[in-house]
Amino acid sequence: MLISLGLDYTHADVETRESFHLSEERVAEAYARTSPTGTIREFFSVNTCNRIELYGWATSIGGFDPHEDLAVRYFGKGEQAQRFLSKANHRVGRQAIEHLFRVTAGLESQILGDIHIIGQLRTAYRDATGTDAMGPHLHRLLDTAIRCGKSVKRDTELMTGRSSVGSEAATTVVRSLVDPAEAMVVVLGAGKIGSHAAESLVKQSVGRVVVVNRTHERGLALAESAGCEAAEWSAFERLLHEAHAVIVATGASKPLVRPDHVDTRPASAGPMLIVDISMPRNVDPRVREVEGVRLVDLDQLHPEAACVARARQAAVPHAESIVREHAGEFLEWVSQSGAREALRPLRERLLEICLREIEYAAGKHANAERAAGRIVSKLMAQPMTVLRAQGGSAEMAELTGALRTLFSRSDPEIPERTS
Repeated sequence: MLISLGLDYTHADVETRESFHLSEERVAEAYARTSPTGTIREFFSVNTCNRIELYGWATSIGGFDPHEDLAVRYFGKGEQAQRFLSKANHRVGRQAIEHLFRVTAGLESQILGDIHIIGQLRTAYRDATGTDAMGPHLHRLLDTAIRCGKSVKRDTELMTGRSSVGSEAATTVVRSLVDPAEAMVVVLGAGKIGSHAAESLVKQSVGRVVVVNRTHERGLALAESAGCEAAEWSAFERLLHEAHAVIVATGASKPLVRPDHVDTRPASAGPMLIVDISMPRNVDPRVREVEGVRLVDLDQLHPEAACVARARQAAVPHAESIVREHAGEFLEWVSQSGAREALRPLRERLLEICLREIEYAAGKHANAERAAGRIVSKLMAQPMTVLRAQGGSAEMAELTGALRTLFSRSDPEIPERTS
């Protein structure tokens, strides 16, 4: 049974969301942590600028709350886990599956059709893969979710125009400029979102775009591909005094832009807009108190409703149908995997006996194993259909237990046939 806990921009502001943001080291600790009651067998998390979501494959153990176990699995025991549990949306089963697929399809993004979300889910999958937290159900779930997102991107117009948080930040900046062609804009950060912001600024004919990144080589690579400039990290404070606008898209654990960085900015430089699209925020909110500086964060970054409606809204029904189709595919796999697992002991014994009898009757033959497999598949077709219909019911659990008891390898070995 899939369960999830989700906190996103629709019901939690940026200050609340960042209070639950964990560093990479703490996420690694979460993957190494075991479920308090053993309820959560598989687990992974998704962290983006606008959401924190936890997913777990849970057993139905009476008397335990799997959602509480999921929160503790991620945050550890304490007040943070309980606060997240009280604020997050709780989802179970198909609702949790479809929500994840909607997220991957860009249907739940702050900017409808945000093209970054598929890559962000891939990153979450990569970080979880190789840990003890992952298992067959979540591997299959994430694989299906990514295929769903790619299908929406390929077959609908939902992600047309390459709109993203980065490009919307760039558009917000351009709208604020008196003369974009004469303006200088600094992009702090050369990751995917910063890259998109820089590329969008160049496409919108901003006169001078300067990328600043801690790893200067990465900043240079972005500048070369986007057609803009790159500067050393040491030049950041000087550039703040010259820039008409700054987009901050970094991944630091604490603010990189503070009031003291901008309160000495000369009045002759004019007003400056700072757009912080980092999570957690990398611009100190007190920057708003500095005269001549306007700060926009993720909660204030919204595309124009009319633009979104014209470009994307018509694609939503088709995207939603793709989500339902992939959710049904995953649920079908789950029901079949349960049936396969239930029948596996019987299938193995039948295959063993069938192969032995064929070889006894016809001797060793290259096609003996293939013939045995075909016979067993025909024999198992009807039981497989019956068990598949049971799904995850209590009857399925009873049948699985009975089949394991009857056909487990602890039974006496079948004696060899002799002539």
